[in-house]
Amino acid sequence: MGVEEFFEDSEIFVTGGSGVVGKALIEKLLRSCNVRRIYILLRPRKQLTAEQRLLRLRQATVFHVLAVEKPQELDKVVAVPGDVSLPGLGIDPAMRERMRGVSLVYHCAATVRFDEPLRVALRLNVGGTLEALKFAEGLPNLRAFVHVSTFYSNPYLKRVEPKYYSSPMDWRLCLRLLEEVPDDGMLNALTRKLIVGFPNTYTFTKNLAESLVNDYRHRLPLIVYRPSIVLFAVDDPSPGFSPSLMGAMGLFALVGAGILKTVYLGKDIRLDITPQDIGIKSMLCYTKRGSEAYQRGPPPELPVYLSSSCTHVPHTFTQIAEQMDTLDLWRDVAFGKSLMIPGCHYTDRRWVYQLLVFTKQILPAAIIDLLLRIFGRKPLLMSAVRKAYQTLEVMQPFMFNNYDSPGITDMDSLCEENAGTPFNLDAFKHPDIHGLVIQSCGNMLLSIRTHLLREDPKTMARTKIILRIKVLLYRLFRLFLLYKLIRWIWTSYLSQF
Repeated sequence: MGVEEFFEDSEIFVTGGSGVVGKALIEKLLRSCNVRRIYILLRPRKQLTAEQRLLRLRQATVFHVLAVEKPQELDKVVAVPGDVSLPGLGIDPAMRERMRGVSLVYHCAATVRFDEPLRVALRLNVGGTLEALKFAEGLPNLRAFVHVSTFYSNPYLKRVEPKYYSSPMDWRLCLRLLEEVPDDGMLNALTRKLIVGFPNTYTFTKNLAESLVNDYRHRLPLIVYRPSIVLFAVDDPSPGFSPSLMGAMGLFALVGAGILKTVYLGKDIRLDITPQDIGIKSMLCYTKRGSEAYQRGPPPELPVYLSSSCTHVPHTFTQIAEQMDTLDLWRDVAFGKSLMIPGCHYTDRRWVYQLLVFTKQILPAAIIDLLLRIFGRKPLLMSAVRKAYQTLEVMQPFMFNNYDSPGITDMDSLCEENAGTPFNLDAFKHPDIHGLVIQSCGNMLLSIRTHLLREDPKTMARTKIILRIKVLLYRLFRLFLLYKLIRWIWTSYLSQF
C-alpha cells in the first residue's frame, strides 16, 4: 500500500493548522491524497470567528497551486472552534461527536518564539500536547497521532539520533508550577534554573512535550517527528515557495530589502534546514510507517523520525550566502520594497558585528525615520531593525553550534518506495546538490518577492533599473568620501610646512 492509498478517504484532525507546517500539511493532503475531511482547530481571535479565520486561511499563498488545479478540495476543510490551552482543546461536545470518525491526528500547535515567557510556553507546548493526547483517547478509529517536535529538542547533545531521550525534568511537575506559582515574576525568575542545559524556553518545553508523548506510547499509536529549520520548498507546490515572513524567511527578506546588513555567526556553521516540501512528504511517509508498526503491536520504544540536512548539504551558511552574493541573486530579483543595496556581511567577531549594526542599520534607519516624521509619515525602519536584531540575538545558540545527525531517517528506503509518486524525495538524490541549493535560493528570493511581498513580476525590470541607480549613487558617494579623506590628509600634510 502506497502513501496515497494509506490516506484515501481518511478523516484527519490538525492542530496548529494556521502555522507554516500545518498549512503545508493541509495543502499536500488536499492536493495529493483523496482524503474525506480535514478538521482544523482554530482559535477565535481579533473579533474573527473560527469560520471567518478559515475563510482567510483558504486564501493563503500556500494554496496557490491547489486553488488552480483542485479548488473544490478546499471545501473538505472544516473549522473546529477551540484552543489548545483549554481543557478538552475547548471543543464543544457536538463537534467532538462529529469528529469521532477521525483516524489521524497531527499535533502541530506550538509557540515557536524562542524568548516566550515560561508560563506561556508550558501552557501551549506541554499543556496543549496533553490536551491533544486526551482528545485522541476518545477517537475509536485512531491509526496514528503525529507529534511535530523539533530537531533541537535535545540541544545539550552534539549528535541527535532518531530515538527518544529522557527529559531532565518531569513534565507533570512543570505543569503543576503553572498553578502553584501564580506570580509571573517569580516564575520568570525561576526560568534560568529550570531550563539549565537549554538555550531557551522553546527547546525546553518541546523536550518536555516529547517526554509526555513517550508516557502515552502504550495508550495511543504515537509518532514523534523532528524537523530542523523549515524553510522554502524545493519544488512543491512550486519551486522555491516561501511560506512566511516569520523567522529565518523574514531575515532573508530584510537582506533583500537592504535593511539587514550584517549577521553574527560562526564561519563553520551549517544551516540545517528542512525544505518545506521534503519535510511534509517525509512526515506523511513516516505516518504510514508508524501506523503500520503499531498494527503489529506496540513497539518497544517510541517511534521517532528526523528530518535534517546535515548529511546531505555539506555547505556552511556563510558559503551559501557568499555564493548568493557572487552570483548577484539578490539583484536578479530586485525587490521594489527596498531601502539600500541588498547584501549582507557575515562575521564571527562581536565587535565588528556591533559596529556594522550601528553604522549600516541603526544610523540609516534613524535618519530615514526622522525624515518620515518630518513629512508627517509613520516611522517604520527602526522597528524592523530592532526586531531583526532581537531575532538574531535569541538565535545565537544555534548560530555558533553545529548539531550532527544521521540525516533524514530511512532516506534511502523512502526514496526507493516513493520514486515517481507525489511523495518522492528526489531532491536529496540530486547529482549536483550544490547547484540545486543555489538554484533553490534563487527561486526562494523570487517567491519572497511574489508571494510574501506581493510584488507584481511585471515590475521586475523597473526595480532592477532602480537598483542599478542605487548602486551607482552608492559608488559615487564612496568615491566622494574617499576624495574628501585624501584631500583632508593632503591638506593636513601641507599645513605642516
